[in-house]
Amino acid sequence: MHLFLIRHGETVDNVAGLLAGRRDSALTNHGYEQGRRLSDYLADTRQPLTRIFASPLQRAYKTASLLAAKQSTRDLTVSTVPYLMERDFGFYEGKTNAVRKGPDRERHKKEPGFVDVESKDALARRADMFLDQHLLPMLDDEADFGGAAEHLVAIVSHGILLSSLLRRLLLRLGPKSVTVSRDVVASQGPVVLAHLGGWSNTGFLELSVQSAETDASSRSNTAAVSPAASSEDAVTAADVSLPRSPSVTAIDAVPPQLMTESSEAELPTDQLDTVGDVSVTKDAVDPERSEVEHLRLLAGYHTTILVVNGQQHLTGLKRQRGGIGRAEHDDKQQTMTTFFKRARKD
Repeated sequence: MHLFLIRHGETVDNVAGLLAGRRDSALTNHGYEQGRRLSDYLADTRQPLTRIFASPLQRAYKTASLLAAKQSTRDLTVSTVPYLMERDFGFYEGKTNAVRKGPDRERHKKEPGFVDVESKDALARRADMFLDQHLLPMLDDEADFGGAAEHLVAIVSHGILLSSLLRRLLLRLGPKSVTVSRDVVASQGPVVLAHLGGWSNTGFLELSVQSAETDASSRSNTAAVSPAASSEDAVTAADVSLPRSPSVTAIDAVPPQLMTESSEAELPTDQLDTVGDVSVTKDAVDPERSEVEHLRLLAGYHTTILVVNGQQHLTGLKRQRGGIGRAEHDDKQQTMTTFFKRARKD
């Protein structure tokens, strides 16, 4: 299986610096153009997609629809899945993150109708439900056909949800089953698996999940999709570990030699935790959800992370001036291209 985890295009709330959450914030004109460029880029540089999943919020659905429209796959539609919606920020939706993190939080809790922010545990449950009900059955389909029919899947969602989804997927993999392309290491520097997201608008994380039985042959096929997939261009990541104690679930860093002293020193000491003999950021440890016995583990599968926050499609893109780029996109409005096409017909 080949996966693209994609964040939606820029929205009105993004421009205003507001927490959108479940608010159905619209794409800006610039965000629409980001999505259009991504759709062209994937259609030109990758094999055709076989499935597209999206959050039902319009910013994700419209971005996904742009992808579907450019694909050569016949009758490809966007499947909306509520599990992929953004984190619910409750009382703080439509407000800035500074308000959420400010000194008045306890006072906010006393206000009538106060709804708190969705917990990380709830996010993890939603990610697990999507994996179990939608993604893993597709891996089963591939196994039934001996890997002969590979799924190429795009998941268009929101930054926080995508980060949770990636962590829950990595958590299911066995020891020494994750590799990171050298291109990623070269561009990102020191790598921590739990922090490989950091999605920009329409940024994408690309990865390949293959069974051990078909891994050797599928690596050559994947290399045709992205050169970073070849075994010569990949470095082995440290284990994506199961809990080492009843209260800790860890996703380890990429090999210690890639974690320099300077990179760890950039993090305040109160944001670091130690699991065994590996230092990881506390965000890589899920304190609210340590039990994984109920999860279906992907024994015998290997994952290669090919691209992180891919933005090649945005090269040369500039925001329209005069506030046009920041304005809400209207599907009925004409672009310069469509205007002149119509003028020629007239």
